[in-house]
Amino acid sequence: MIDDRFLYERISRRLLEQIGAGSFAVGQKLPSVRRMSALFKVSVNTVMQSYRQLEAEGYLDIRPQSGVYVRSSDVLDIPEPDGSRYPLLPVEVSLSEQVLHYMELHADPAMVRLGIALPGPEVLPVDRVMATIRDVTRHHALDAWDYMHPNGCPLFTHHLARRSLCYEVPVTAEDIIVTSGAMEALSLALRSVSRPGDTVVVESPTYYGALLLLETHQRKVVEVPTHARHGISLSALEQVFRRGGVAACLVSPNAQNPLGFTMSDERKAALVALSERYQVPLIENDVWGDTVYRGEAPPAKAFDRGGLVLYCSSFSKSLMPGLRIGWAAAGRFQKRFRELKQLSTITSTSISQIVMGRLLESGFYAQHLRELRGHLHGQVDAMAREVRRCFPPETRLTRPTGGCVLWVRLPGRVDTRALFQRAAARGIHVFPGAVFSLDGKHADYLRLNAGSPLTAPVRRALCWLGETAAGLAASPDGLAP
Repeated sequence: MIDDRFLYERISRRLLEQIGAGSFAVGQKLPSVRRMSALFKVSVNTVMQSYRQLEAEGYLDIRPQSGVYVRSSDVLDIPEPDGSRYPLLPVEVSLSEQVLHYMELHADPAMVRLGIALPGPEVLPVDRVMATIRDVTRHHALDAWDYMHPNGCPLFTHHLARRSLCYEVPVTAEDIIVTSGAMEALSLALRSVSRPGDTVVVESPTYYGALLLLETHQRKVVEVPTHARHGISLSALEQVFRRGGVAACLVSPNAQNPLGFTMSDERKAALVALSERYQVPLIENDVWGDTVYRGEAPPAKAFDRGGLVLYCSSFSKSLMPGLRIGWAAAGRFQKRFRELKQLSTITSTSISQIVMGRLLESGFYAQHLRELRGHLHGQVDAMAREVRRCFPPETRLTRPTGGCVLWVRLPGRVDTRALFQRAAARGIHVFPGAVFSLDGKHADYLRLNAGSPLTAPVRRALCWLGETAAGLAASPDGLAP
C-alpha cells in the first residue's frame, strides 16, 4: 500500500494528536530518536524524518546536543479531511453561476479585496515591468507587432527550459508550448487527454477555476480528500485509479489553492509513480509554485520519467496578471496539445513573450522572487494573527507554505455564503468555501486573500468579518444546510 512508504508521516500525525491533546506541552522534550524507534518499531532515520518534517512545519524545535522540544504554535488548525464525506464516485459539475456571482465584486475598486487570490501591486514590480514593456515597444516594435512563431520566443522558451536541469528527464525548449495564461494551458491539457463525459480526479478542496473548467468541458469529477499539510490522499487516489475509468488527474502539489500546502518530494514522486502504474495522465497546475516560501520546490514534473505529467504554469501570480503569459510541457501528449493550441489561438502574445524573456535573461525575475516570497510569507502570517485575534476562538485556519491565501473554517457550521452576502453589502469581498468542492462539503469555510499588506481598512474588515461570523454562529439563520 502507498501509506506504507510514509511511516514517518503516520508518526508525525500521532505526535500532533498527542501535542494537540496536551500530552506534550509547549517547551516539553519529546522522547529520544532511539526511544521512538523502539516504540514504533521503525528505523532511527524514519523517526528523524518525522521530527524534521514537524520542525519544518513549525511544531518542533530540534536543538543539537539537547533534544527535540515542542514549539509554541497552533496545532492541527485545519483537521484532517473526513473520508466518509468522499464517496469517490464521478459526479457532474454545476458551479458556474455561483462562481461568476462571487467573482464580479473584484471589479469594484471601492471593495476591500479579500476575495480573488492575487498578490497586490504593492509587492509586484509594476514599474520595472512597465519600463521593460516601453523599451521593447521602442526597440523591437516590429517583433512585438507581428505574430510570434507558434513555437514561441526562443529567448523565453530557452530560459524556461533551464529551470528543469535537475529534473529526472529535463524539459527542452522544443517541449515548451506558450499559452495565454495557465487557464488556457489547463484547458488544452484537459482536451489533450480526455473527452466530454470522461471522469477526472481532483483534490478536495480545489481551485474553483479547475471545477469551472471541468464543467465547461463537460467532464465528470471524482473528489479525493486532501490534507492541509500533506496534500492529496495517495491511498484514496490509488483506490480510484485501481477501479479504472479515470481519464486524468488534476493536481497542484506546490502552494495549492486554497489549502496552501506543498507536497514533500517523496510524496510527489509517489504521486507520479501512481500515475505511471495505472497509466493515468497527471495535469499539474503549478501557477503558485514560484511563491513557495522556503527553498526550492520542484514540481511533480521533475519526477516524470514516462511523460505522463502535463505541466502547466504562468507568471500571473508571481509577476503580472495582465501579461497573460503561461506555458506547458505536455510530455508524451505534446503533439496533440500543440495541434489544439494552433487550432484555437495559433500563437500567444508576442510582446509578453519578449518582455518575459528579457526579465528572465537579466536575472531580475529570480531576484524579484526572493523578495516576493518574503513579502507574501509576512503578509500571510500577519493576516493569520489578525484572524486569530478577531474571529471566534474555535476558528481553524491553515499554515500555508506558499501563495497568499488563508483557508479558514468557521465554528458553528456557519454557511459562508450568508457571510459573503453581508460582507458585500459592507464593501468587503470574500470568497465562500462552497465553490471549492461539490455538494457543499466546505460550506463552513472561507478563503481570504493576503496578497496585499495588512492596512487599517483590511484590519477593520477582518474584525467586522469575525464579529459577523460569531453572530451567524449563534443564529439559526446562519447555520449551514
